[in-house]
Amino acid sequence: MATRQGSKTLRLGACVAASAFMLGGCGTAPPVAERYIPPPVGSSWTYQVTSTGSYGSTANLVVPTRYSRAEFEGRPVLKFENMSGGTLQTDKAGVILAFDPAGRPQMRYDPPLGYEWPLVVGKTWTQQIQLTVGGKTTTPMTAKWQVESCEDVTVPAGTFKAWRVSFTDNFGFKQTTWSVPVELGTFAKRLSERPDGHPQGAGTQLIELLTPPTVK
Repeated sequence: MATRQGSKTLRLGACVAASAFMLGGCGTAPPVAERYIPPPVGSSWTYQVTSTGSYGSTANLVVPTRYSRAEFEGRPVLKFENMSGGTLQTDKAGVILAFDPAGRPQMRYDPPLGYEWPLVVGKTWTQQIQLTVGGKTTTPMTAKWQVESCEDVTVPAGTFKAWRVSFTDNFGFKQTTWSVPVELGTFAKRLSERPDGHPQGAGTQLIELLTPPTVK
């Protein structure tokens, strides 16, 4: 449930029922998130974003985000949009494409970049991906993932049971996401870090949920 946020400000979900708690929250050991459940179509929510370095200079920028359905190359996809553009994702929250505000491709991932389900603490996996930048240049990308914990995370929107999942790539980028894949269908918190020597320059970006998904 994620894009390589080293390139975009984006967007990959308080247990509403006992069954949902066991599927997506951190219940009795061992906790398991069996699958991803997107928010209702038409949902919108807001994030609070603080950026430094190559990400820009912002403090507590409010970023509205909206979820809808779309079609891409003849197949149904999940569409997440904000002021910086958005992503197209599979129904398992794998990122296919990141696009700019005009809808132009910025990053394409083949195969889609994302989680391997189910999520359990300690699980690791590696993806070998062809990354296409700007619709033109293709380069190999290695994505390494680890489910680090299932824990409480507190953000402006409240406190949520979340899966802390880390992701690193061969460009030196690291991202840690506190994901709430069932109850929210999105993440509560995300920290992206580019080190010195990163192709885009050093910087950090912290994204925290300000208001949870609702349908208006």
